[in-house]
Amino acid sequence: MNTTQNEAKNWKQEPLVWLLIAIPFSAVVMGVVMITLAIQSYSGLVVDDYYKQGKQINRVLARDRFAHELGLAARLSLGDDGKIEIRFDPGVQHVPGGSIELNLVHATRPGLDQKLLLQSVDSRLLSGKLDLQGEGRWNLYLQTPDWRITGSLQYPQQSSADLLPNFTAE
Repeated sequence: MNTTQNEAKNWKQEPLVWLLIAIPFSAVVMGVVMITLAIQSYSGLVVDDYYKQGKQINRVLARDRFAHELGLAARLSLGDDGKIEIRFDPGVQHVPGGSIELNLVHATRPGLDQKLLLQSVDSRLLSGKLDLQGEGRWNLYLQTPDWRITGSLQYPQQSSADLLPNFTAE
């Protein structure tokens, strides 16, 4: 009789045992990887109070409508040194509003969003200094409490963008 068949094998040499160990171990490793990624790339909530934001949509639409009625349109130019110039179209005689703000909202990474108060150089030219941190698509909002014009910029491929009222007459 062959004695090698009756002898018990060492458990460390059984491939099925290692397969059974590998399945839960891989789940633990993937859990650690997912937690690490979640902590490193946390970007916060998009909006804290959805109901309040929903109620304010009429105010936003009124600002867009007012910009459309005024005929506001502008061109944003971004220099290599981070200088921003916004020149309103020649048809715009006067830009209403005292404090004009430019909001730059990154399309996918809210942690990179920026607000910039612009200085008036003359009646149709605004300027400011900005340091864009990330590449990608940036949504641009030039606004005062009364009006708003919008545009988008694919940075660093584009260095200029048109800003127009986001309003369609019905």
